[in-house]
Amino acid sequence: MPNTLLEITSPHIIHCGQGAFERIPAEATRLGSRAVIVTGRRLHGSEQIAELVRNLESRGAAAHIADPVTAEPTVDMVDELAGFLRSKQADVVIAIGGGSVMDCAKAAAVMAVNEGSTEDYQLRRREITNPPLAQIFAPTTAGTGSEATRVSVLTNPRIGVKRSISHPLMTPDVVMLDPDLTVSCPLYLTTTTAMDAFSHAIESAVSTKATAYTRHTALAAIEKLGAGLPRCQADPSDTDARLDCLLGACLAGLAMQQGMGASHSLAPALCIFTGMRHSEAIAVLLPHSIRLNIESVPAVYDEVKRALGTDDIAGRLEELCSTGGFACSLARFGVKESDWPAVREIMSRYASHRQTNPVEVTNDYAEKLFLRAVRG
Repeated sequence: MPNTLLEITSPHIIHCGQGAFERIPAEATRLGSRAVIVTGRRLHGSEQIAELVRNLESRGAAAHIADPVTAEPTVDMVDELAGFLRSKQADVVIAIGGGSVMDCAKAAAVMAVNEGSTEDYQLRRREITNPPLAQIFAPTTAGTGSEATRVSVLTNPRIGVKRSISHPLMTPDVVMLDPDLTVSCPLYLTTTTAMDAFSHAIESAVSTKATAYTRHTALAAIEKLGAGLPRCQADPSDTDARLDCLLGACLAGLAMQQGMGASHSLAPALCIFTGMRHSEAIAVLLPHSIRLNIESVPAVYDEVKRALGTDDIAGRLEELCSTGGFACSLARFGVKESDWPAVREIMSRYASHRQTNPVEVTNDYAEKLFLRAVRG
């Protein structure tokens, strides 16, 4: 078998455990002297962020706080944040938040030093030529794994697409996995974001392009998530369980380098059609896509079964969702079987992950998956 050229990207440093957040000032001043902090609505204006600013300033760094990221990022939001970074002559971006905060900050860090609009790069009219500003990411949810990836997923409302911009150098420099940042995450959000992480891990493990690196990293992620999520649901203050979930999400992000599966083929269209969160769309679709794949390739999930400790992967995921107050049905979001033509039209704008699913995501496959997800 001929050797295949692989490209593996990862953060330079990942700090894991309680107290990791406190290392941000030292890392920021190692990387630069003019920091911009990007957060979501909950942390914006908090004492925790104010103290971070004081600690940065005590080390001689200028520190500014950007407007909060309050929704899943759009190309316009990235352009606005990139303009703020340029206005402050920032040389390091500190993102503290969930996937939306991290994706917006990641894209803005590269747009701040490249010409043109974010839409130019999303639609491949331009290529990234300059490396981004230095980045330090501290996730407050255990979900997207954006802290470990080269990808920023953005919505473009003008043309009705949800598509990524990506470059190896966009991978954050430093990551802080501090479970104290996630203990206040509500049960529902803890559960749905974990399903996003599960999807990255499970679909990476069975991708038709999986490598030894991505497969084994994905299986390790599944073990961590499978151990951590039930304990987080039982006791939200269990920081060991919270750290397991953070590690699982981060490992899943590291594994997510060889294509995803069917849930990621259909989820963007559902998000655009319904306005539902990405994690919610994934949580609905993942169990149904697993069952649909098993019908054609029964053995493809054998390693995943061992990692999760169950013979019924889809059933176990649905059980965890139910514990978290989430039902794996599109009907609860008002979606009807008759909506398929409209969803199919939106999906036709995407070619992502159709060939890396264990079964090719044809239009017939996508329709079956949609209908099963509606019926729940």
